[in-house]
Amino acid sequence: MSTIRVSREIGAPIDRVFAMFTDIEHGHEHVSGIKKVEMMTFGPLRLGSKWSETREVMGRLDDAEMEITAFEQNKTYTITHHKAGVRVDTTFTFEPVGASTRVSVEFALNPQGLPPALLSPVEWAIAGKVRDVLGADLMDLKQSLERVGTS
Repeated sequence: MSTIRVSREIGAPIDRVFAMFTDIEHGHEHVSGIKKVEMMTFGPLRLGSKWSETREVMGRLDDAEMEITAFEQNKTYTITHHKAGVRVDTTFTFEPVGASTRVSVEFALNPQGLPPALLSPVEWAIAGKVRDVLGADLMDLKQSLERVGTS
């Protein structure tokens, strides 16, 4: 699957934006699609942090065990989970733009041993939905951060 990318500029400094995005334990308070988070490791988010996340996906609840597989404070992190033999990597990148922050999200499916032809027919079907979900998540977080900034 080709990588899906979305980005958005958020009217807050990079340290505040990164802090909210990495506050996984409270993600359900800021992202409407996240219904529940159960932390499996505690303390600040770091390489190897794990949690279970319940999301509403196309009207159904879906559970996944997530792990931070790359992490650089105030710059980038990658969340990885596995579903039906497919590794899913979602990488968040943060760049300062004046007093604001540009957040870019890349989503990639890696079949890990599955024949590529098996995944190909569904890739096009889910690409648009993934783009919509990522865009909605970014908008939810943007609104939370900008609302806090004006309070």
